[in-house]
Amino acid sequence: MNQVTTLMALFQRESWEHPNLIWRLPVGLVILNVVLAIASVSLGLQYFGTENFKFEFNSQDLSFDQGGPGQAAATFFLLSYFLLSQMVAIGYLLSALYEERKDRSILFWKSLPVSDFQVVLSKALMGLVVIPGLYLLAAMLTFMLVTVVLSLGMTFLLPGTALFDGFLMAGLAVGGEALRVFALQIIWGAPVFLWVLLVSGLARGQPLIWAMGIPLLVLVVEKSLLSEARVFDWFYAHATPLPFAGAWNPMMGSASIDLADGFLAAGIGLILFVLTVFGRRHFHEI
Repeated sequence: MNQVTTLMALFQRESWEHPNLIWRLPVGLVILNVVLAIASVSLGLQYFGTENFKFEFNSQDLSFDQGGPGQAAATFFLLSYFLLSQMVAIGYLLSALYEERKDRSILFWKSLPVSDFQVVLSKALMGLVVIPGLYLLAAMLTFMLVTVVLSLGMTFLLPGTALFDGFLMAGLAVGGEALRVFALQIIWGAPVFLWVLLVSGLARGQPLIWAMGIPLLVLVVEKSLLSEARVFDWFYAHATPLPFAGAWNPMMGSASIDLADGFLAAGIGLILFVLTVFGRRHFHEI
């Protein structure tokens, strides 16, 4: 098998072993949000249709410019799914190598003609790229389907109201920015994500405690010896999703990475990746 075929087979293995995190949760969220939108529109139309409710509305009041309802809705779905994908990816990476060592299935997987490099690469890409990418697609699909439902509801309520076009343009604008943030987050979060994967491959128990405990120990040592914590602060910043990294200000458009910091993050991520491959090669079942 060539590298691409092998990686696809390994991705399929991960989807079999972690179906809830990888695809069932985002699919369930899409269905849930669409059902809630349908229920809201249905109840709203019944309420608006009563004699006790007088509805006065000017379709010109709908604005789809910067900060309008279309942008707000798209940002809500994309940002919430993005944050969820980061938590899911961390949870996945925390168990990715630890569980196969714990249940000793690593002995079976090592008997197959697949290198440790390929296995670690597949798990790293799954956490850094595939899971966030699937959740991004789910967010866009949710926004589009909810927009269709709301547009149909508004058409019945106010014939001639062009809701869909405005929401669609706002969604495309926010979606394009979300793609940029998605790409930058791969570099930004690489040190933390690959650190978690390294701990998953080395820890003999409680990988979460090790993954959090060692950085906290670094913080204590830095504060004791240097009175400042540059290493910990840098690591903590990269543990924070990119739209929130500078301050608690969830604006997709403000997300950016300094060039030098980006190269540093990529370099440290590469070192951690190499250490993880070495660890899987020499640290077997627990």
